[in-house]
Amino acid sequence: MEMLLGYPALAPSHEELIAAMVPPRGFTDATFDSYHPDLRFPSQQRAKEVLHAFTVESAAQAHSHRLWRRSTVYQPVGWYLDGGFGVGKTHLLAATFHAWSGSKFYTSFSGLTSLVGALSFAGALQLLRGTSLLAIDEFELDDPGDTVLISRLADELLMTGTNLVVTSNTLPDRLGEGRFGADDFLREIQGLAGAFKVLSIEGGDFRRRGFALDREMSGVGSLPESTVHVGLSELLDQLRSVHPIRYRGVVQRLDAVEIHDVVPIELQSDALHLCSLVDVLYDQGVVVRLREGALRDLFPASFLAGGFRQKYGRCLSRLYELGSIEPLSMQRDREGGSRSA
Repeated sequence: MEMLLGYPALAPSHEELIAAMVPPRGFTDATFDSYHPDLRFPSQQRAKEVLHAFTVESAAQAHSHRLWRRSTVYQPVGWYLDGGFGVGKTHLLAATFHAWSGSKFYTSFSGLTSLVGALSFAGALQLLRGTSLLAIDEFELDDPGDTVLISRLADELLMTGTNLVVTSNTLPDRLGEGRFGADDFLREIQGLAGAFKVLSIEGGDFRRRGFALDREMSGVGSLPESTVHVGLSELLDQLRSVHPIRYRGVVQRLDAVEIHDVVPIELQSDALHLCSLVDVLYDQGVVVRLREGALRDLFPASFLAGGFRQKYGRCLSRLYELGSIEPLSMQRDREGGSRSA
């Protein structure tokens, strides 16, 4: 049986995949009011206002449709939140989801591809068709197959009345740039670009206000006894044998992970597997600490300058945040102690 971080890496059931289609743990309470734009970048305030108005307008139109039983069909909208990592795109996406009054699903891009892998394209389309909002975090196209697949899915959902709101680090007409033969799939990429209205969100990574790549992430608070300790080389070996669709089921059991013996990752395939794992760890709010190595030791300079540079930047930024939070078990123990006192 395939194992990951000491747990069986079982494929999630259909029910588990669907139950997971909500905002990640850290954004359970995200609202437009709790999003605080950086005043130096007006595009952040504008994105907040546009998306808030979008949710209010959709609710009003839905009410009008029910009241008057109009035969006209509401024209769905695709919003594309483009910006660097750490500008609050995921917060705004989760706030849109929570404020939405109709049927809705929330997923990461990797979660969407996992859903299609588990249910088939037709099965995923049947599940999603008819919902009024699909929110997709970290939209990206790493290979030609995904380009065609997601292009078809987006077209089908928009044509049948589903609104799409997605976040990405790459403008829609530049998806896949530097990663594969994008010219061969230009029609699909242009089709995706034409389906969305772009909201560009400028600003710096809020996490990098104190973000030091050369900082070892082992000295920020204590870790619980349940922490999983693993060497980087061993972790990469495990990731090679476990499909990313199985990461979530394992990560849900974790409270904290400490990775030791950190050295630059030699293979880009290994580095991308680690990025996928970190995205799931981030969604679940699992603490991650690096020991005997720093963030700057993970990815070679050539990786950070290549076609996947945005993905690696996001991974480092999220690792920094995960290294700075308190494990959930320790939060619960502390809050329980406060109540009993």
